[in-house]
Amino acid sequence: MPVDPASALRLCGSGSKTWDVLAIRQGTLSTRRSHVFLNHDVYGEPDGDLEMSYSFWVLRTDDAVIVVDAGMSDQGARSRGRGYERSTATALTELNLRPEDVARVIVSHAHYDHIGGLSDIPGRPVTMAAEEYAFWRSDASRRPLLRSVVDDADLAYLETVAAHNLLTLTTGVQEAAPGVVIIPAPGHTPGELVVLVRTGAGIVVLACDAAHLDEELEDDRPFRHQTDLLAMYESLHLIRSLAQDPAVTAVVTGHDPRVQQRYPHLPGIDHVSVVARR
Repeated sequence: MPVDPASALRLCGSGSKTWDVLAIRQGTLSTRRSHVFLNHDVYGEPDGDLEMSYSFWVLRTDDAVIVVDAGMSDQGARSRGRGYERSTATALTELNLRPEDVARVIVSHAHYDHIGGLSDIPGRPVTMAAEEYAFWRSDASRRPLLRSVVDDADLAYLETVAAHNLLTLTTGVQEAAPGVVIIPAPGHTPGELVVLVRTGAGIVVLACDAAHLDEELEDDRPFRHQTDLLAMYESLHLIRSLAQDPAVTAVVTGHDPRVQQRYPHLPGIDHVSVVARR
C-alpha cells in the first residue's frame, strides 16, 4: 500500500520521546557524475567530479540509543576503492558508546556500506524490512549487477542475528521506538526504509539510500543502483512530500557530503555532525 506521508508524520510526532540525531562520517569517495546517476548521458550535461560521503546515524535520548545502519567494514570499503576513515566500533567508542548501550539497530537496507559494521555491535536487536531480508536470500539477488553491492560475509552475519532471535522483520509503516518511525521507500532495494525521528526542533527525515544525494531529490535524478526504477521515482516523490510538511525541519540524504557542512560538529569530533538535538 502507498505510504500516507501525513499519517506517518503524525505517528512520529505523537511519540513520547525526542532524540538527538548524529550523522557519523565513516568514509569518502571521489568519483564522476556519470558513475553515480543512472543513464547520466540522457540529461545532456557534461560529466564532472562528484564527492560522496559514507555515514551512519546515531539517535540518542535520555535513556536509549538507536543506531540507524551500521556502516561498512574495512574489507567492504577498501575492496571497492572507498576512502575508509574509521570502523563502526571506533566511531561508537569515540561517542563513549559500548555495543550494550545500543538498544536497537535499524537497517535501511542490506548493502555493504549499511550492514558491514553490524558485527561491531554484536548481540543487539536489529530491525529491517521483511521484503529486504527475503530478497537477499532469494536467487533473484544473485545477478551480478545486484550482488556487487553486498558482501556474503555481511549477509552471513545477518543470518547469525536471525538465528539468535534478534532480527525483527517489518512491513509497512511502523513505530520502531517512541518518536522513531520507519516507512518503506523501495526502489534502490526492495525493502529500503526511510526513518522519521522526532527531535526538539521538529521531525528529521533520514532518507538513508532512498535518496543518496540532495540532487536526486532536487532534480528527480535516480542513483545508478536500483532494483525497481519506477518505485525509486515514487520514493523520491514520497521524500519530497515529507519535506514539504511544516513538521519536518530537515531531510538528510544518505551520501551527500554537504550534510557535514550544513550541521555543526560535536566539539573535537569533526566527523560527527549534530543534525538535531532532543
